Amino acid sequence: MNLRGFGEWWRELDEVTDLGPIVRRYFVIGAFDGALTVLGIVIGASATIGSHPNAGAFVVAVSISAAVALAISSMVGAYEAERVEKKLHRHSIERAMLTELSAEHRVAFRTAALISAVVHGVAPVIAAIVPVVPFLLTDFRTATIAATGLTLAFLFGLGTYLGSLVRERIVITGLRFVATGLGTAAILWALGALGLSTIP
Repeated sequence: MNLRGFGEWWRELDEVTDLGPIVRRYFVIGAFDGALTVLGIVIGASATIGSHPNAGAFVVAVSISAAVALAISSMVGAYEAERVEKKLHRHSIERAMLTELSAEHRVAFRTAALISAVVHGVAPVIAAIVPVVPFLLTDFRTATIAATGLTLAFLFGLGTYLGSLVRERIVITGLRFVATGLGTAAILWALGALGLSTIP
């Protein structure tokens, strides 16, 4: 299938299943989850084991594990949820039309559920890779600062993208996402410091 053929196929699938907004929503949710999860790991590790010589390797290993777990959880959850929703939607259309939909329509609904699931599974992995890269290239302290900055920049980009869709002030929307990241970082740093002081 060439690019033009793929575009036509996608448009037809979107017309039947309203796939575009669903995929966009799942990508944003998955990416946001992945970014905040790994940011939490980075900040938590910095607050608790930052002085350990293998702290960077720990962050990489745990972040990758968390990203894989998020991907599987997101993919399976999204597929099952979308499969049921698409089936309910199909039944609703069939009741309204007093006839069964064609086999092509049924395939389109199944395909839409599968694509939604894949996007929701891939998104957190993409978001998780961004803050992990510095730990492969530099020392833990520098990597922590770089990872935090990259994650906040990623969140800002995600927010501005959403803002542009609804013609909001994109900077404000981006900053709301950044504020969420900073708030999460502050809470996790406090929890990490509290854990160090209370757990023997």
